[in-house]
Amino acid sequence: MDHESLRRLDDSLSMGLPVRDDVVVARAKGTHVWDVSGKRYTDLFSGISVASVGHSHSEVIKAISAQARKYMHVSNTYYNDVEPLLARALVSLAPGDLRRCFFANSGAEAVEGAVKLAKKRASKSKGGGSVVVAFQGSFHGRLGLSLTLTGQHKYKANLGNFANYPGVVHVPPPYWYRYGDGLEVEEFGRRCADRVREVLDLYLPGDVAALIIEPIFGEGGIIVPPDSFLPAIQAICRERSIAFIADEVQTGMGRTGKMFASEYWDLSPDIMTLAKAVGGGLPLAAILATDEVAGALEPGDHFSTFGGNPVCCAAGLASLEVIRRERLVQNSAKRGAQMMRQLRELEGFPQVGEVRGRGLMIGVELVKDAKKTPAQKEAQAVRAEMRKRGYLIGVGGIHRNVLRIQPPLIITAEEADASAAAMNKSIRVAFA
Repeated sequence: MDHESLRRLDDSLSMGLPVRDDVVVARAKGTHVWDVSGKRYTDLFSGISVASVGHSHSEVIKAISAQARKYMHVSNTYYNDVEPLLARALVSLAPGDLRRCFFANSGAEAVEGAVKLAKKRASKSKGGGSVVVAFQGSFHGRLGLSLTLTGQHKYKANLGNFANYPGVVHVPPPYWYRYGDGLEVEEFGRRCADRVREVLDLYLPGDVAALIIEPIFGEGGIIVPPDSFLPAIQAICRERSIAFIADEVQTGMGRTGKMFASEYWDLSPDIMTLAKAVGGGLPLAAILATDEVAGALEPGDHFSTFGGNPVCCAAGLASLEVIRRERLVQNSAKRGAQMMRQLRELEGFPQVGEVRGRGLMIGVELVKDAKKTPAQKEAQAVRAEMRKRGYLIGVGGIHRNVLRIQPPLIITAEEADASAAAMNKSIRVAFA
């Protein structure tokens, strides 16, 4: 079927979806995607940070096929011989004392389950727990509670109480580029943490169940906090017996040059959420928790019919083995540093406000002038120009002016060089 026919068919299923890039995918392999006309693209977005081991990796396909031939679904009513293997593998890699795992289907489900667990723990241990603290500019999902936790107006408009779950409070983000006001970076991080402490101690009722944060804000614009910030936030939570939830849905599984971004700051979360790349390309998410926190749930307190689906878990196990054997965490760190060096040369270009990131999670914030006016249209123009040149990127950020570069972790040095060069040319064309 041709390009236009497929696009017309799309009218039957695009309810509420964003405007799509004008690419009809026919196949994908490794770092590349081909459209129905045969044009090849280098995928620098990985299906929104999902295809970390590359598209259709042969070992992941083999694991999926083998498991599907045995059985595809049994539900959590019974034991199976795949789910516990992936759970054990994840907790063995996780930072701190995360020792328990619950599987869900998506990042939003994992976030909602994590908060439910934290509130149950607070209710049992403190007799309260009505408040959950999140951050302005964050993204945690589009369901009721996860959408409330998401600190961006554009996702909540006209949804009333659906996006206003009682007890959720948002505090200012560690977004130095926009809110640093001339402060040295680490001093800004300390002041941000002090502001969170002040809100907790002076402006809330005191029965806070949890604080949730993305170690690096993803959809909010690849916002990397100052090194002084997250350790201070964790300490603030510990001092007040508040569950510290690290939302690593996007940052986990080697994306940032560490298996988990929390490792950059030696964090030991009480709860961690995972999704995106954890299923090797299939829908899968996980909630990891310490024994103490997990003990708040009793049998039957939480359930998911499809959570821990054996085919998805088999894909996840195969993906983990590929990440280990092919040293993809290390490749993420190397190729990310390589791309960051080249992209930071663009900071001399007036419209490139900041290049930031860790590993292969990179953001390029575009502005119109010295006042940092967000360059939204220009960001979309760069995206379109990159597509013309055979590259797929994302656009995000609070103001929709941040180019998002999150390629498969298998990207080569040559592909990284070519991608950075194409970005340089595309930005110059967009602002010409």
